[in-house]
This record gives sequence, C-alpha cells and structure tokens, in this order.
Amino acid sequence: MGTPFVWFDLTTRGNSDTVNDFYTKLLGWTIGPGIGDYQGWITDGEQPWAGIVPTEATTAGRWIPYLVVDDLDAAAKQATTLGGSVIRDKTTGPAGTSVLVTDPAGAVVALFTPTAR
Repeated sequence: MGTPFVWFDLTTRGNSDTVNDFYTKLLGWTIGPGIGDYQGWITDGEQPWAGIVPTEATTAGRWIPYLVVDDLDAAAKQATTLGGSVIRDKTTGPAGTSVLVTDPAGAVVALFTPTAR
C-alpha cells in the first residue's frame, strides 16, 4: 500500500461554531477544543483525527489531507518537478512540519513529517 492519509484539516473562515454544529448533527462527530491554531479537534471519542483551523486564505472551506513523507524538502521539490505548486512553505504545528502543495489539477495536499517522539 502507498502512503495513507494520516490527518485532515478542515479550513474555515472565522468562527467554526456553524461548521461544528453541521458535522455533529450530520454525522454524530465529537468535536472538542483544539490546541494552538486549531479551533477544534474532531475525535473518534478518544483520539483526534482532524482539526478545524481558521484561515482567510484561498484554502478556506476545504478539507486538506496530510500524507507522511520521509524528506519534506525532497517531496516538495518533486511535487513542483511533477507539475504541482507549493502554496504554503514549511509550517510547524503541534505534531510536526508540513508543506502545502497542489497537484497539476489544483487539488491541495499537505506533505507532512511528524515530530520525533
């Protein structure tokens, strides 16, 4: 199997209360308080698997999947070589460092290297 998705960000404009209410009522998700830039974490009751993060960027209103890569710099360079674009340089969060890229069709994905524990 290739690289699986390990995390998802749901980007929102402004307050996430409406979005929280939507997913809680639609799918029964548990959404608790977040840490750092995250307004909330979506959990399976115990472990968070996605975060809600406010943004004013063009990525607002999207789900952004995260993929673990061994070498973040090399993967970002390869993405551009293959026709993609880097839309956000390295950003470090609570669990690791990521780079946002688009594929040649414009789909956004985060290349991610977890923090060593």
